[in-house]
Amino acid sequence: MSFFAVALVVSLASLVVKGLFTCFVPQGRLPRALDRILRFIPPAALAALVAPAIVYAKTASGSTFAPARLLAGLGALVIAVYSRNVVVTIVSGMALLMLLQRVIG
Repeated sequence: MSFFAVALVVSLASLVVKGLFTCFVPQGRLPRALDRILRFIPPAALAALVAPAIVYAKTASGSTFAPARLLAGLGALVIAVYSRNVVVTIVSGMALLMLLQRVIG
């Protein structure tokens, strides 16, 4: 199958899933259990995207373990828990990463 055929099939499948959910669930009447579950999807997706970049650094020879990134990520996690502010977390995580890369190497 060509790339465009696969893209079309995936797009249509996504549209059908979203359309069915939107058509058959009345506005504002989600079950409480489903509403609680859906609240965790964005943080889980973001964590799945960010976690590999925190643990491994891509180099010319492949991916290698990056302790400075891991420590900066853990520091940003602690700051996020206490500050509950996205901008403070991002800026402090970047500052921690730059500092740790200079110290650790």
